[in-house]
Amino acid sequence: MAAQEQRTAKPPLVEQLAHRVLEVNPASISPEVALQAKLLILDSIGCALAAVEGHAYKHAERTFAALGGNPECSVIGSRRRMPVTHAVMLNGVLIRELDLNDVYVGPGQTGHPSDNIAVALTVGERQKSSGLDVLASIVAGYEVYCRIQDLTVSAGPWDHVTASALAAPVIAGRLLNLNPDQLANALALSALHGNTLAAVRAGQLSNAKAMANAFVASQATLCTLVAAQGMTGPLTVIEGRGGLNQALLLGADLSLLVAPLTGHFKISDVSIKAYPCIGTAQAMVAAVLEARRGIAEPVKEIKRIELRMADIPFVRGQIEDQDRRRPNSRETADHSFYYLAAVALLDGELTPAQFGYDRWLDPSVGTLMERLIITTDPSLNAYIPGSYPCVLHFETQNGQSRTVEVFHPKGHPKNRMSPAEVEAKFRGCTRSVLSEPQQKEIFSLVLNLETLSSVTELVSRLALGEA
Repeated sequence: MAAQEQRTAKPPLVEQLAHRVLEVNPASISPEVALQAKLLILDSIGCALAAVEGHAYKHAERTFAALGGNPECSVIGSRRRMPVTHAVMLNGVLIRELDLNDVYVGPGQTGHPSDNIAVALTVGERQKSSGLDVLASIVAGYEVYCRIQDLTVSAGPWDHVTASALAAPVIAGRLLNLNPDQLANALALSALHGNTLAAVRAGQLSNAKAMANAFVASQATLCTLVAAQGMTGPLTVIEGRGGLNQALLLGADLSLLVAPLTGHFKISDVSIKAYPCIGTAQAMVAAVLEARRGIAEPVKEIKRIELRMADIPFVRGQIEDQDRRRPNSRETADHSFYYLAAVALLDGELTPAQFGYDRWLDPSVGTLMERLIITTDPSLNAYIPGSYPCVLHFETQNGQSRTVEVFHPKGHPKNRMSPAEVEAKFRGCTRSVLSEPQQKEIFSLVLNLETLSSVTELVSRLALGEA
């Protein structure tokens, strides 16, 4: 009887997941899904190049430069080459630093799957992978990342980057051509070591926010490399005693993690951000900018601003958090509804420029922040999950009022950016570091990624400046 039970028992979830993601056939990816993936790659490269002077990146870059090592992989925006795990780390920090890369809003948690495009470009360069293989690895990685966000309890103690402990080895494992057993062990090892506490995004935020996923992705790449050499991991790390089912995935229906693909890839449900700030504030910023039109001097003219947002724990937490009310770091500012609304009202735009020179300490910004009231509105929950809608109302000193509703901001799957709009965002991000011919060449290479025999053809164009 015991022998029969052993024969009929399902394999561990990491083994099932390994088989599932290796089933993703590049030929099964529709042109629409492929285009979405390519636009996300272009967007991530633009975000990275815009961040080459970022503080978190500079701290990490100096550290890894001092460590040295095998110069096998490129760092975006630099001619310096580094070991693959170091390059994954640095490229991940670059993509994330400005909080301008993509966002996936799941019913459980919200996260940024493009953080792991650093793995695809870096490991793909190391392996001289074809553009089509890189594309397929990204689609598979996004699928796992988004499924985990769907299953994760949002109020738990784990940060959303923990999902990358399973998503990143999927990308790396496919590009390293691991077999199912090797990939299962890579997933097990990475899941064992890739958990990140939600403290990384609590209180006044630090450089750790930009580095959170990069740490997980770099470690996941290392775990995948050692699994390729035969290292084994605890294969019941998801469902077993002491596993993810008792932490990040507490109470989740784990069968959904390994469910068959039905033809719809979750990468299609990802938003491309229009503004360099927390994904949950994209609709709010859009509403502020729309409402501000025709206002010449916001501090003098605007008397009171009210923002109504969905009645969910995350928004309530933002309202109650005094650190968000009075940010004292760049990382906190781009996560503060109060700061974002005030500076967008003041300047009529929200770009990386609004986060320079300790702008959150500007008295004019502080004045508008004090006039801002954020409330929750259960009627807006009709748009949850999938969006963070906003209704803005403000009154002027002369008694006029204005109301703006934004339910699906630009870049949302229901209000997509066109390829031309993504290109325009890319050009805006890279104007200071790329010439127009360089921009056009990178855009063309990304849009024709599936034709490249090696992704090195693209990655080599991203090496800028001095070594």
